[in-house]
Amino acid sequence: MNRNLTLAAAAIMAVSCAKSEKAEPYASEEVFFNAWMEVRHPDAVPTSLGTYILEDVESGGEVYDADKQPYVFVRYTVTDLEGSVTSTNVERVAQQVGIYDKSYYYGPAVWIVAEDILPAGVEDMLRGMSIGGRRKAAIPAWLMTTKRYSKASEYLRHKDKESSYANSIYEVELVASTSDILKSEVDSLEKFTHKYLDGVDSLSYGFYYKQLKEPTDTNAFPSDTTVYINYTGRLLNGQVFDTTIEDTAKFYGIYSSSKTYKPQMVKLNETYTEITLGGSSSSDGSTTIDGFAYCLSKLKSYEKGICAFYSALGYKYSGSGNVIPKFAPLTFEIEIVDKEE
Repeated sequence: MNRNLTLAAAAIMAVSCAKSEKAEPYASEEVFFNAWMEVRHPDAVPTSLGTYILEDVESGGEVYDADKQPYVFVRYTVTDLEGSVTSTNVERVAQQVGIYDKSYYYGPAVWIVAEDILPAGVEDMLRGMSIGGRRKAAIPAWLMTTKRYSKASEYLRHKDKESSYANSIYEVELVASTSDILKSEVDSLEKFTHKYLDGVDSLSYGFYYKQLKEPTDTNAFPSDTTVYINYTGRLLNGQVFDTTIEDTAKFYGIYSSSKTYKPQMVKLNETYTEITLGGSSSSDGSTTIDGFAYCLSKLKSYEKGICAFYSALGYKYSGSGNVIPKFAPLTFEIEIVDKEE
């Protein structure tokens, strides 16, 4: 029997199992996954949890210890069992399969290796990898839960009511790991500021500022002053994710016809976290991330500067969509300008 017929037979069996009143929660996924493994990788041996390591390329580097360094930097591609890419942060792969978006961030992502955050099967495949190494693993649907159970068999018997996990293939390159993600960010900022900002000292932990144009008045703005700014936000790799300048947006491929590109109104406040951005003379804007607001609080009349700060002052663990990754240090170039009439 050829591969397609074998998998077709497995699918029929899976449907039959799913219709059974006594079927386990992952009955259909289990039947199909086991049939797929038998046809595609008959000699593969599962881990004690049930993950199958299909390829393992060691780097000769240090063996990763998840218990001591729960933060990992990874390049990854996820496919379904038919080979269709469902997720990737590898630019080359995105281009090859036609899902590349110039505005997206392509680079190492930070994963937290912990219960309730990372799928059990993904943690399982990471264990024992070498830093700089690569692995490819087949992970059954029941191991895509972020919950942890004491026995492998328990995963088959528990299915999250509101989740629909799928059998998946993960290809992962383990770039680096750390026990202190914020210190790792500050180390990156130190390298960045020494290379691009003349080695300016931090004004507070994780926050740096360099003046690019002197102000016309060195006195601080009174509280409740309204000013207008142009700004451009970047990741440390130089990728622009937001700007008020139309030509900049077009050049970096983030232009949107639905957005109005012009200086934004800022209402200052003696408490920098209460500074608001946007709005109009008749409506208030909204507060912004702390690092951006702190930078605004440092600017004087018609001053221009660039600030850089770690993610605790930015988007923290969550990041922002596909543009700003988790735990991403950010930079903003900001200039006080006249209101556009």
